[in-house]
Amino acid sequence: MKIMLWHEQTWPTIESLDKQTPVIIPLGSLEQHGHHLPLFVDTIQVTSIAQRVEQELGDQVLLLPTQWLGCSHHHKDFPGTISALPSLYSEMINTITQSVLRAGFRRLFFLNGHGGNQVPASQAIIELIAQDDTANDAYITFSSWWSVGGEGVKPEKHNLTTQFVSHACEYETSMMLFIRPDLVHMDRIQKTHPRLANKWFNVEYGGPVSVFKRYQNVVAPGNMGSPEQGTTEKGENMSAAVVAQIIAFLNDFRTWPHLEKIGPKSCL
Repeated sequence: MKIMLWHEQTWPTIESLDKQTPVIIPLGSLEQHGHHLPLFVDTIQVTSIAQRVEQELGDQVLLLPTQWLGCSHHHKDFPGTISALPSLYSEMINTITQSVLRAGFRRLFFLNGHGGNQVPASQAIIELIAQDDTANDAYITFSSWWSVGGEGVKPEKHNLTTQFVSHACEYETSMMLFIRPDLVHMDRIQKTHPRLANKWFNVEYGGPVSVFKRYQNVVAPGNMGSPEQGTTEKGENMSAAVVAQIIAFLNDFRTWPHLEKIGPKSCL
């Protein structure tokens, strides 16, 4: 199958492509990930996943370069973090979306690799479809790899000792041991314990009540979730399972029917 990377095409090629082809837009970040993982974890992970999906699907999808600049101000107190404010990040997502729509494509999938991107990216998309009929007429979808690939990261499937993905955790450490083991320093891991954990909120996994704090207030070394339990095997198995789930989504996504305007309709 033909490799379909957006940035390697000419503009006439982009113009000639089937505009119902799903466009994958990976989103990463550049932020602290504890003492044992590099700053680029989220970008490395989501890029690896997206590339493996594209290699499997070929000309059935179109892959944009990963947007590495993320919304990471909650990590800003840790050296090395580079971030866009939520408002600016929303503008970036809005502009990227409009650019893809302007090229004529009507099925967009933002594949996210950083939790801090979720709210401002969703805000951008919500505002865009509220104001722009072309955007509203298209399918603009968004999910983080651990959500769309949720079936693939269930802990019981991979002998994971922790129940949820957190930050620089067992899950992310395992993924990095598989993707870029040369960047992982297992001997530098510092164990942590949640500073706040009750029935309403757990600082590592969330809860029914949202609490907003920068990372300097919740964890000293920057990592959570038992990274010392990470292994290459867990990372390889999780990665393959997540890729399979995303492929299943995209194969279904391309068949979704166009939703014509049906309202408002008076019952009189």
